[in-house]
Amino acid sequence: MTTSVTDRATGFEAELRNAFTADGLVLDADLDARQYRCARGQIGALMGEIPPGAYIALLMRFPALTLAGLVGHAALRTDPKSDYWPDFWDAIGRDRDPAFETVVGQLIGDLLRECGLRDVPSLRESSVVPLLKLHAGPTVPTVDALVGVIEDHVAAGHEPTGVAVLERLTEQCFEHRRRALPADYRVLLQHAPEAAVGLLNRLCELLLATVVHPDTWTPDAITPGTADLPRAMLESVLDRVRRTPFLNDDAAARDLCRHRAPDLRFDAIDGEVRIVVPARDDAAVWRVWTGDAPEELAVPAGEAIALPIGVAVRESVLIRLDTGVRRSVPLFDPADPIIVFADDGRRISRFEPLPAGEVLVLVPRDADLVSGTRRKIAVTDTVPAPWEGWELRTVDLAGHTELTLKRDGRAGRTRRILPVESPAYALPEPIAGVSTTADGDPVYGERPLVDLPAHDGDDTKEWRVRVRRAGDLDWLIDYPWAAADYVTSADPFDGLEEPLVGRFEIAAGDSYGLDRRLTVVLAEGLEVTHDPVVRLPQADGLAESVSELVAETGLKIDEGELAFGPGDTERVATVHAGDDDLPLLIRPPHAEIRFEHPGHPSAWQTSLPTIGVDDAGAGRLTVRVPGAVDVSFALLDGDGDIVREWAADSRAGTEFTLAARSVVDAAKRLLRGSLVALIEDEHGDSEEAEVARVARSASTSQAPVADSAAGADALTAEWLRLDTVRAAEVAAPAPDAAPIEAVGAPADELLTADPTASLIALGDSPVAPSRIPALLIRSGLAERVFTAPEPYDGAHPNPYVSCLLATSAIVDPASPQRDELQSYLATRGGDDLLRVIATGRMEDPRTGVFDRNVLAVDAMARAQVESLFERFRIVPGPLVDLDMRTAATIEAFHRRAEWMTDPVSLEAPRYVNKTLRDVRRASPELYDLIAARNEALDGVDTISNPWMLLSMQSLAFAAIGRLQAYGRLKQPVLTDEGRAMWATLADYCPAMVAADLLIANAVAVRSDALDRVRAKK
Repeated sequence: MTTSVTDRATGFEAELRNAFTADGLVLDADLDARQYRCARGQIGALMGEIPPGAYIALLMRFPALTLAGLVGHAALRTDPKSDYWPDFWDAIGRDRDPAFETVVGQLIGDLLRECGLRDVPSLRESSVVPLLKLHAGPTVPTVDALVGVIEDHVAAGHEPTGVAVLERLTEQCFEHRRRALPADYRVLLQHAPEAAVGLLNRLCELLLATVVHPDTWTPDAITPGTADLPRAMLESVLDRVRRTPFLNDDAAARDLCRHRAPDLRFDAIDGEVRIVVPARDDAAVWRVWTGDAPEELAVPAGEAIALPIGVAVRESVLIRLDTGVRRSVPLFDPADPIIVFADDGRRISRFEPLPAGEVLVLVPRDADLVSGTRRKIAVTDTVPAPWEGWELRTVDLAGHTELTLKRDGRAGRTRRILPVESPAYALPEPIAGVSTTADGDPVYGERPLVDLPAHDGDDTKEWRVRVRRAGDLDWLIDYPWAAADYVTSADPFDGLEEPLVGRFEIAAGDSYGLDRRLTVVLAEGLEVTHDPVVRLPQADGLAESVSELVAETGLKIDEGELAFGPGDTERVATVHAGDDDLPLLIRPPHAEIRFEHPGHPSAWQTSLPTIGVDDAGAGRLTVRVPGAVDVSFALLDGDGDIVREWAADSRAGTEFTLAARSVVDAAKRLLRGSLVALIEDEHGDSEEAEVARVARSASTSQAPVADSAAGADALTAEWLRLDTVRAAEVAAPAPDAAPIEAVGAPADELLTADPTASLIALGDSPVAPSRIPALLIRSGLAERVFTAPEPYDGAHPNPYVSCLLATSAIVDPASPQRDELQSYLATRGGDDLLRVIATGRMEDPRTGVFDRNVLAVDAMARAQVESLFERFRIVPGPLVDLDMRTAATIEAFHRRAEWMTDPVSLEAPRYVNKTLRDVRRASPELYDLIAARNEALDGVDTISNPWMLLSMQSLAFAAIGRLQAYGRLKQPVLTDEGRAMWATLADYCPAMVAADLLIANAVAVRSDALDRVRAKK
């Protein structure tokens, strides 16, 4: 018996409807090329069985079939320039009938609603083709282009994940990067972001697997189920990989793929934001920038290591010193200062949808979180953050569809929230003090659960839950779970015997858009206890401790009891289950100390530093204690009696800081003593621990600078030497009666011989960022010309150093990186810096400087002033933007009394006044900027308040220095005496001097570039 065309179409219609996902795309039905052709062909066959022109009845009876055929034709097209409709009629073998095309255009919205699929009216205003292409997903040309985009991204050293690709290509102010994404994919990202992100993530994972596991993830072994990609898309990828393996000609990039990239984590136990550097087969030393001076981090072979980030910074940059490999870990955008953390501590990208429940967010304390609805977002808990002025909020997103941060009236990017009917993972508490040796991941002793939401409706709703070992091709579990009218907590490992050991990938969802992934490390049944819970410092290192490893399951443990001596911080233990074993890094929570001393690299340590009573005291001591809610300090004499007590000067999370000068001043009459910390935990219990020795002299301050440089080259050692000299001068200034010439600052010949190399060495050195402006000036480097390396795209991790170099590079009209340089300068320098480079002018040079408003707060207490201007310094923005200039002005305001007691404050105005005529002759643009700052002081009594001239003096000194660097003055104006004054000003007002140096440099570079252009003409 022959089945009619209508009967076959009816069966296919029912099959397609069951395959479609609510508010999804036709793409989610995962039809292969044969099914698409079948649907398209059946449309043609049905046209032969209906009266001419009866298209409305055809479409309304077979909406799913019609959509599958029309979308399928869009998916099967290989030439994006071909005309859709003529090709469609040719494919079904019928003459073109515009009436059908018109009916499709009129009814497409009804068809999508009938099938429960997504409609985007804006995409079908003039033609239905864009909407059909959206539902088709990436075509063969689009897939080829995406593979190329990912290849370029990874080859440049960036993290090989879909969200990392999108974050970089869509970074604000870097619009030129977006052109790398295929046009069809940009449309998908705009109108179906959840599907676009999911597909790109799966594509990246597949390409990466072909490099990391080449023997198992072969083109012949990969299936739609293992790769989790639509069949048509997968075939395109596999064809591409067969022709040219991923990163085939880039051995270095392929090597990077085989190792996890450094990533950002939040450790809930220690309350720290950390950069985790995963292990490699060989030991490595990384130089890491985390907002303060860069640190050199030694990572042993086979072990991961974590570095806390103690200040707010937009990104952390890591460079491996032996190979030059560079990694950048973004934290937040200053225009959108929020970090959202998942339950396992990882950062959630702004492209990932947020769970419709409780999440942890790190935000400035003056920020508001708003939703797309009128309902207020509930904050269920708030605790201090590890960054000053920030806080950690636990917020409940249930009932919301969007999350947006608003600060100072400006909204950040909108983040999507998952629908209420979405799977969610319930993680157990990680085992404290235990992580994987390879990647530093938390380890769980219990299985996580998948909470499948209650389903509201009479239809049957099924979720697909799968589990496999990370890196494996095949799924161990692939099981459908039927939704109930209540939340179902499902064990994704149901059917697998305990104990489970190793890294597992879990997937739960019903479509490419709603595909929830989780990777966890399990050592099922393992329990670890540490005694004591937190190890505190003592005379010879940390307090001794014991960690006990036990398991109630069949888990086998190599060594059940690990003893830690004073010098031990971590041990490796291995657990086994059958043929599976898992090396674990056991690191009992412990306190650490950091003594920052000018001219000497500093790092976290467990041994006690020594503070010299005879030391100048220029430095600070910070203690970090996991779980501490408060720490105060006390100086004890040799008999253990209290000499003086202090509250911490500042706090960031579990880090508490005290100025070394306070200790030195209080210990003048002591031969020896000790500094102790009184530590209070969340339960109100207190404990005391010695954190530093106090002696008549300290080995740290007496050590030769070159020895402290730890293998540094000559330039770095010289910068550290100069930093030490400068610290001594600040601590013991020249007597009032000393002539100003006696404290002159002659240029350093070693540091000025190659200005660019010396500037880069300074940016790479362990010198604190706040001391860089004074060192640039004191060395004479501020009067030298910098030439950016070629090619240069703003690549130095220190944004201040990079802006100086990028300014020189962007004025070259032949630079191939002009778009990248301009974007970099806009985001790291600021729009005003770009405006100065382009025009020699600022939007309003009278803002962000000393003016009448600043004078109005002169009589206020420091705390009151801080509260008024707090918002300007909480979030670090571009170096020359208004907020940062205002923060620099307030910093200078707080130092005004100290400045006025320095003899230099009397000489500097006279010196500046003598040079203004030279500035006016050499650069009218710079003179106008200085004059504008003078205008801002109209009505201010500068005779009674001479410190109000600081902003004008700072820019005047910068103008003299940069004009002299480019030879634009008739004769040298900045003498050793003037250099010493300028450097002293930078000692008191580093941020102000740094910004003004960037502004003056931009004007001088622009003038020099214009002169060269004129000379060529």
